[in-house]
Amino acid sequence: MTSSLWVIIPAAGVGQRMQSHCPKQYLSLAGQTILDRTIDIFISHVSVAGVLVGVGEHDAYWPDSKWYQHDRVHRFTGGKERCDTVQKGLEYLLSGFGVTQQDVLVHDAARPLLSPTALKRIIDHRSDQGAILAMPVKETVKRQVAEQNAVDITLDRSTIWLAQTPQKFPAQALLTALQTAQTQGITVTDECSAMEFVGWHPDLVIGESSNIKITLPEDLLIAEALFSFLSSSGVLSPSSFNLNNECVS
Repeated sequence: MTSSLWVIIPAAGVGQRMQSHCPKQYLSLAGQTILDRTIDIFISHVSVAGVLVGVGEHDAYWPDSKWYQHDRVHRFTGGKERCDTVQKGLEYLLSGFGVTQQDVLVHDAARPLLSPTALKRIIDHRSDQGAILAMPVKETVKRQVAEQNAVDITLDRSTIWLAQTPQKFPAQALLTALQTAQTQGITVTDECSAMEFVGWHPDLVIGESSNIKITLPEDLLIAEALFSFLSSSGVLSPSSFNLNNECVS
């Protein structure tokens, strides 16, 4: 039987590349905020003990979340960078709930289309090195000449994967890795990077191409289309639609 685990969702970013008038996690995706839809993925799962959401210090949108007063959704103040927010979330988890060896899932706030099937794959996966959802690259991959807009060489795509989330690691081990990277001035862009830095080799668990991260304005249009398709096909729960690129209030 799978033991309960916690989920950390870093949501303290402002999403500058989204070019919107509010943080991207509060834009509407089919009638709900992107963040609310992301939390919805985990909150009813039998293996999830609770969800920690790291928001900005002056976040004025979180109180309007439908999960704001849910007894298994806990808010904490995030940091400047994603890794800072995850670290704060782990510190809160360890001090407030006594979690140490228990696995934790870290998932991007802006990946609201994670399917139950993909979630089950990473929850059920067993490895003493941790694991991440990822997709093998399909396109031909080029490496750029340093400081030039020119091709250096073509890389062997058979060994290249695109990292997704959730990423799963023991809570204490991940916190230690993030603290070590921070102390040594190493920038990590995801949890796997921190674990690699301290010598771990996490497993690659096959993800799904629909598990996109909403970063640019066109990504939201793609997410709307995917949500409509996945909902109508029964992969995601159907919901009301609001196709406007607006903050949900």
